[in-house]
Amino acid sequence: MKLTQKELNHLVFLSEVVLTGKKKSLMDETLQCLLYIVKSLEEIELPESVVGQIERLTALIEGDLRDENERMQEIRGHLDWMQKKERNSSMPM
Repeated sequence: MKLTQKELNHLVFLSEVVLTGKKKSLMDETLQCLLYIVKSLEEIELPESVVGQIERLTALIEGDLRDENERMQEIRGHLDWMQKKERNSSMPM
């Protein structure tokens, strides 16, 4: 099945409304639609300015995810340390 330019433009419009209107309740559905389209493509020709924006946004996403992952590892390490400390303090001597 092919999506027409009109259908793609409508999806772009809806995506922009969700994004600019900060409609968080619809973000999952919007991302799902866009993900289906992107996954169906093998290659796409884009203007350099768009590629630059995508690279910038990708770097932001990767940085945020990396920071979050590092923070979660710190928290897990601290929790493990606390559990070991509690176990050691409750052991009879």
